[in-house]
Amino acid sequence: MGWLSMTLHGMAPHATPKAYLDDQCTYAPDPAAGRTEGMRVLKSTVRSGAYYAACQNYGPGGERPPFAIICLIRWNPRARDGYVFAYKDSAPLRR
Repeated sequence: MGWLSMTLHGMAPHATPKAYLDDQCTYAPDPAAGRTEGMRVLKSTVRSGAYYAACQNYGPGGERPPFAIICLIRWNPRARDGYVFAYKDSAPLRR
């Protein structure tokens, strides 16, 4: 996948890449929309140009095992073109 870039307006109401990505990885089950499971961020950090998060799905059947989400990030609040934030998710790692 390529990079997804956005302006501060596109990130709103989030002021940082971590806050934006934490929100993207957090949602409740919504059976009306066909989503029986939710997801929550257990812990996350941004280090050396990457976002690392331990996440967990949950639903009527209980909690699933935690898994990792890793995204490369670019953060430049003074970007001339206005695109201050970009991220690229990593490919799934299956063992």
